[in-house]
Formats: sequence, structure tokens, C-alpha cells
Amino acid sequence: ENSLVILLQGLHGHVTTVDLRDESTATGRVTNVDAFMNMRLAEVTFTDRQGTASHLDELFVTGRNVRYVHIPDEVDIRVERQLQAIHRVRYFGGRDKGRKEFPRTKH
Repeated sequence: ENSLVILLQGLHGHVTTVDLRDESTATGRVTNVDAFMNMRLAEVTFTDRQGTASHLDELFVTGRNVRYVHIPDEVDIRVERQLQAIHRVRYFGGRDKGRKEFPRTKH
């Protein structure tokens, strides 16, 4: 819950622009973001550092190459939903039942 990955996962299905470390940009619909901030975009317009635009069906961007992700204005509600979904997975089954992310040790 203390990671920016949650924010990026909240972008799923939204069109956003990703600035890359090599001065290029990719604009497309976010289809997947993993725990390492690797992103998969669909229907992408890729612009290289010289300004040449290319249209791609899909693009995989490694988290290491991301410089900046433009967050659309309407995403703030989705972040809260993402946090709630993660909380449900971590604590499904109610209190003291099911899988725990950080189980309490008994002394």
C-alpha cells in the first residue's frame, strides 16, 4: 500500500502518456501494470526523441525506463478503489482468518 505502483495500477483502461528516460514518449491505453512498474499499453502512439511518431498495437515499457507518467484528472477515485481491492485480498475471510500479508507472531 505504500508504493506508487498502486497509483499506476489505477490507470488500467485509461489513456495516458508515459515519458521515457531516453526522451521519447508513449501515449496509449494502459492494459497492465505489474509490481515492478512494468507497463503494457495498447493502441500506442510512440514518439521518439527526434519527434518521429509511430503507431503501435501494443508496447511493453519496463519500469526502469519510465521517467514520468501523466495521470489523468479523473483517476483519483480509482486509486481509492485499488487500495480497497488490495485490502480485501490481503485480509479476505475477516479478522484472524484467511491469508495475511504480515501475519502476527504469537509470543
